[in-house]
Amino acid sequence: MGRQAIWRTGLILCFIVSLFLVNWQADRTNFAFIAFFYALAFAAYIFLLREERVLKFKHFALIGLCAQIVCLIYAPNLSEDYFRFLWDGELTLNGINPFDFTPNELVEHPFMDSAYSKELFAGISDLSKRNYSCYPPVNQVYFIIASSVSSSVFVNVIAMKVLIVLTEILGVIYLRKLLLHFNVNPNRLWIVYLNPLLIIECTGNTHFEGVMISLLFVALYFLFASKSWLGAIIFGLAVQIKLVPLILLPFFLRYFSLRKAIFIYLIIGITVLGLAMTQINAGNLAHFAKSLALYFRVFEFNSFLFYNINAFVKLFTGHNPLSQVGPALSILVMISILWYALRHHTLDWKVVLERMLFGFFLYLILGSTVHPWYILPLLALSVFTNYSFPVVWSLLIFFSYFFYSAGSSHSFEVRLMVSIEYVLFLAYFIYEWRKNGSPFAFLRMDHYFQPKSES
Repeated sequence: MGRQAIWRTGLILCFIVSLFLVNWQADRTNFAFIAFFYALAFAAYIFLLREERVLKFKHFALIGLCAQIVCLIYAPNLSEDYFRFLWDGELTLNGINPFDFTPNELVEHPFMDSAYSKELFAGISDLSKRNYSCYPPVNQVYFIIASSVSSSVFVNVIAMKVLIVLTEILGVIYLRKLLLHFNVNPNRLWIVYLNPLLIIECTGNTHFEGVMISLLFVALYFLFASKSWLGAIIFGLAVQIKLVPLILLPFFLRYFSLRKAIFIYLIIGITVLGLAMTQINAGNLAHFAKSLALYFRVFEFNSFLFYNINAFVKLFTGHNPLSQVGPALSILVMISILWYALRHHTLDWKVVLERMLFGFFLYLILGSTVHPWYILPLLALSVFTNYSFPVVWSLLIFFSYFFYSAGSSHSFEVRLMVSIEYVLFLAYFIYEWRKNGSPFAFLRMDHYFQPKSES
């Protein structure tokens, strides 16, 4: 075995073992351990991407599958959200609409008689117990299927992880087809699907951004390359996993003809509303809206511009303006995205997808809550561009988990860590923006262009 082969084997082992150790560490307050091995996994990921001219698609696929498997075998260690997911699924299986009641309202319900329900309730965070479900109906389908497997939380969360991985495999298949349609080497997709943040947050911690972006890739394939009606339906499914793909809709209006864009919007609207009506009705719509409003009026985590704007207003007014600043910035983001999306017509897929990237970036950078997994759609959109700032952010944002060691998101140490994260990230973003792309060839899309192959 030559030196290069030994080097690549070492990279693969380092990548997989590091991911295993991040998930293996059950104590999320042990930040130094988790952060060290995440950084190690990320370094191995970058070096593996540099080998894209040597490693074939099947080699990357095998590495990705092994990485997924080592993240499958443990209960989530960085988030307790899975308890609420399984709780919602169990409610539906017992004939209770998860949008009708908060967990606290069901404490005396016969549903709580089983040991399984008691275990789920105990694992749900206090904040989640006080609020209604905010997970759309298609997302609920995953919860229902996982909850139906057994009466064991551990077994059911593994089942939910398997469902997530299977959907991501579908995303790999259709992203590969889309990249081939665009004459781009399909190895480009491993920038997303080998990214440690996606693997740890989606497979490891059962967040559904991986499912959403995988359905989004399927939708984009049909919208750009084949049947727009089918693409619109699948786009609606992606919205029913997470609502954030709605941000991308204005960009279609300046790429497709007006007639086709209206047709796409109509199909997406019918799909989203039709699926919503399976669980959301006039009686509980306000519950769903109330839970969503928490992200704009109450929650604040790992924000930078929002936090400092809020602090600045508080300094001069004497009260915490969180409930006003959040909605105000949301309106500003909405207006800015609409202006950016609608100002110029284009027939170039590269331009429209790059605009989507920057539109979504604007949404995140002004957000009040930016959990690490929230940036995964930004990473997904970057695969169609020459920009790598989402890749850089996927490294830096993981260090926001320092919060669990400090215990307070407003402590000096946490705010210092967040400030370092954003100063480094924004400095790199500005550099790329001025240079019109990444300085690293292996992270640029134009590095992957190739003669057209079969799709």
